[in-house]
Amino acid sequence: MQLLLKTEIGHMGHLTKLSVFIFLSFHFLGVSQPLTEKTDLNVYLDCSYCDLNVLRTNISYINYLRDPANADVHVLATRQPSGSNGYNYTFDFIGKGLFEGMSLQRTSVEAPNTARAARQNKLSNTIEKGLMPYWSQTGLIDDLDLKVKNKAVEDRQVETVELEDPWNNWVFAIDGGGSFDFETVSEKTRIWGRIQINRISEKWRIRNTLYGRNDTNRFESSEGDEKSTITSNVRRNYLGSSAVRSIDDHWSAGAFLSLSESTFSNLNLSTRFAPAFEYSIYPYTEVHQREVTISYRVSHIFRDYIEETIFQKLQEHLYNQSLVMTARFKQPWGTLYAQLEGSHYWHDLSQNRIEFEGYLSFRVSKGLSIRLGSDFELINDQRSLPAQDISLEELLLAQRQAATNFRFGTEFGVSYTFGSIYNNIVNTRL
Repeated sequence: MQLLLKTEIGHMGHLTKLSVFIFLSFHFLGVSQPLTEKTDLNVYLDCSYCDLNVLRTNISYINYLRDPANADVHVLATRQPSGSNGYNYTFDFIGKGLFEGMSLQRTSVEAPNTARAARQNKLSNTIEKGLMPYWSQTGLIDDLDLKVKNKAVEDRQVETVELEDPWNNWVFAIDGGGSFDFETVSEKTRIWGRIQINRISEKWRIRNTLYGRNDTNRFESSEGDEKSTITSNVRRNYLGSSAVRSIDDHWSAGAFLSLSESTFSNLNLSTRFAPAFEYSIYPYTEVHQREVTISYRVSHIFRDYIEETIFQKLQEHLYNQSLVMTARFKQPWGTLYAQLEGSHYWHDLSQNRIEFEGYLSFRVSKGLSIRLGSDFELINDQRSLPAQDISLEELLLAQRQAATNFRFGTEFGVSYTFGSIYNNIVNTRL
């Protein structure tokens, strides 16, 4: 079988468009002629190490399926640690339906301390090459160019295939679980459940979540012949809905609505309605590599408290505003995430909160990388605290929220690998 692919080759600083014949033999795959009646390729990606946002951007001409039942190709990814503290990835491309019996395998080797962005780009490149024998058997071959010189993703001229989706992009997910720990003098149980109904499209991001959790702890103590039992029960329930509209490459706007209850936070019922907008300094199409956003939200809050608060309230209406600045970078040098948020109540500006969290994974030099993480809060807005003092029992069992004016946490790590870089053999014996 012959495939005529258009190739652009850089020469002396100029791009010269050449037509070249590339002979690809697929006899070992059991395919003798192109399946020209098929104009798209449905792929199920079974890879927990892959960033779907990167893949959807880099390989935009295939359909990504959530279930393998209707896939033309099932890509099964596995990885094993190598002797040099890196990873060996194996991708099995399994043909289904019209491609039944058409299977192949590709591998990718990851060096130690590889940055996230470099890893994802390499995995994307490996998957794209592995899919080439499949899409070359469809009508996509008439719309695709093979470019030897690296080009930006946005320069690829690929016609978008319109899909017929009976679900209209709605996705439903139900999950839940529990944990149970029993000892002679104590019992701990946790039961939780969640339902999510989401719709993601180019113009809209709609999310609906119903979540519930119940934690029960029981302890028995004895002094002499007297025995006593201490029981703690903490309940949290949440219902939230949001709809965000894409305005252009930099602006979006939406609204958020939530209802919740929490015995830990002294809330019998809390409702919040918040319109919001966001500005992205970089185009949203670059979100998998870099993102800097500024968002503003103004909220109306209603609260019905379980116990009277330190402000002598059992119910109240509040108005709040918040400003959030977020930065995310995934580059060859590493990963950076930082978020700074400030908020306050309108009726009293002294009741405010400032929150910061950040994470940095940085490749200092060959074989050496560092990881830093921190979160910090200045808290002056705990209006739901009960007027009655918290007991030692409630504090130790985390039954109720305690008063505080700050929270702080930090983490760090260092990784250094040296020696031979040519140790890509996988050996899992003993």
